[in-house]
Amino acid sequence: MLRSIRRLLSGPSEETRINDGEYEPLSVGDDSSSHGGRDEEIRLNEASRHQPQVYLCFWILGAGVLMAWNALICTIPLLTTFFPTNSTSNLKSNLASYISTSFCFGNLFFLGLAQRNVRKTSPSKRIHWSLLLLLISSIIFTFPLLPLILPSLSSSSNETILFLTIILITFVLSISTAYLQSGVFALSSLWGSKEILAVMSGQGGIAFLVSLIQLLLAIISSQSKTKSEEDEPESSASNLAGVGLWALGSIGTIACLFAHRYLINHPDYSIITNNSSNAPRLSDSTIPHRDEKKGVTKKVLKKNLSLMVAVAYVFIVTLSIFPAVTTTILSTHQPTPRLLQPDVFIPLHFLIFNIGDYCGRTYLPSIKSLFTTSPARLLSLSLLRTIFIPLLFLCNTTPRSSTPIINSDLMYFLVIISLGLTNGYIGSLCMIVASSPEMNKRIEEDERDIAGTLASFCLVAGLAGGSAASFLVAYLIK
Repeated sequence: MLRSIRRLLSGPSEETRINDGEYEPLSVGDDSSSHGGRDEEIRLNEASRHQPQVYLCFWILGAGVLMAWNALICTIPLLTTFFPTNSTSNLKSNLASYISTSFCFGNLFFLGLAQRNVRKTSPSKRIHWSLLLLLISSIIFTFPLLPLILPSLSSSSNETILFLTIILITFVLSISTAYLQSGVFALSSLWGSKEILAVMSGQGGIAFLVSLIQLLLAIISSQSKTKSEEDEPESSASNLAGVGLWALGSIGTIACLFAHRYLINHPDYSIITNNSSNAPRLSDSTIPHRDEKKGVTKKVLKKNLSLMVAVAYVFIVTLSIFPAVTTTILSTHQPTPRLLQPDVFIPLHFLIFNIGDYCGRTYLPSIKSLFTTSPARLLSLSLLRTIFIPLLFLCNTTPRSSTPIINSDLMYFLVIISLGLTNGYIGSLCMIVASSPEMNKRIEEDERDIAGTLASFCLVAGLAGGSAASFLVAYLIK
């Protein structure tokens, strides 16, 4: 048992990498017959490569990529309660925008570093060490940060220290997410389009699970509050819910380590990773190779420009309004029922969005009539999502002095689920097509990993751009 845990926590050894041939360059003297033998071997192993267990492992890794982000945004209402109620600064009112911007720009910066070293470091190393950092960060968030440190800073004199502590842990989480995302998308791009879809589905799945847990905890807290005194502070129940959420996140990260270990031990792992090795492995002493790699990245970016813009703009629109604007929208019912009070209504809208996002990522791309590989069409669909910004302006945003045009909770939830559906659907198609030579004839076989991590980088650039734009959108509402 102890040996298994030690093997799980230790990174891929040098011996394992040599045996697996991970990113090992092909020798110049390889003839066409050896290449033909390799192609035949790949074809024979196609069935075992796409086993349900492999799909599940990539689903779990995809969930791990967005675990920190989803747990963080679901913890924002709790983090807000640590600030003094009479606070006059904008730190409390704009906390959602500050957290999402810090996370996304940190993620963007470190994902850029990972993109530069995409062929200098194997995906397995990036995945392993980023998961360990994520596990440590999640454990610290579970204890002592949420139950002890942050509550001790909830006074007017410590408001700035409280804010900086939250931003610091957000930044650390963004580092682990960036390198994990880079490794997972590089490996899934090499494995195949089904595995990319599994990663995208896992990202939507973890968002759904986290928001479901958050809603259930909010309902339980709400019911216990009704039975006791309404005036009693809810921070203790919310704090316990937050600790439980991050504890589950820590368990989920351990599951990601096991899933990654399974993939490393897969019989086809060495064949798949060697399949992208036509380009030599880069080292610090090979300056021409580094320049060549930069040229390949620019070439892939130029080939996939429409898809890169499309995937970035999908998330620019989403993050400019979700959650910074959507958390200001309250129920239109007057008087408001207990289960539609803000402490339940806001988690409910998270769940509805994530149901739409998960269905958009997992099921809509599987429908033949909805599947498209046209970069121009995907770009057009992405640009059309701009309509969601004015639509949410028409809902019951607060503060508001007049009756909203969309004066119905049902209509608001229809807008939210449509926002989620299109986010998952268009984003997944862009990621699948961008790194698949079978669907995108512009991409060569040995450009899969670069195309996948480049698309991932543009996705995060969209998240960062949307987070920055959320300040402007929130200002326009006020």
